[in-house]
Amino acid sequence: MDNEGQSTVMKSAELCEKYQDALSKKDFSAIQTLFTSDAVIKAPISGAVTVECFHAYLFCNTKKTMAKFPNVLKSRYKFASITMQFSYTLFIATGDAIGLDGVVAFEVDESVGKFKRMTVIYDASDLRRFMDNAGVAGPITSLSL
Repeated sequence: MDNEGQSTVMKSAELCEKYQDALSKKDFSAIQTLFTSDAVIKAPISGAVTVECFHAYLFCNTKKTMAKFPNVLKSRYKFASITMQFSYTLFIATGDAIGLDGVVAFEVDESVGKFKRMTVIYDASDLRRFMDNAGVAGPITSLSL
């Protein structure tokens, strides 16, 4: 990998770290600065939505999150993308906790150094069942793109 490619991977990893820090603090202002204005987030529960919609939904339904990132994977062909394996514990507004394991893939707009797409992949079956039983707000289809 050339120096430019290494630099892009490092910048992408730094963006990921900043995102996780802002997410753990529920700092939406900081989160917004990391994404392009037209960025899209796609996840099993929400579908494809704006950054604002995704985080508004997440923050209203969780008290806090704890995250572990055992692996950060760089793209073999696209320097402007990075994938992180995650293990989240979500503390839902009801006070209960639920664990999620999966991956989140970020695509970076290199011209501005911000995320332009975030795709979250995990098995949503346990989360859906938990949300149904706990009476937590359902998918955010009214806020979809």
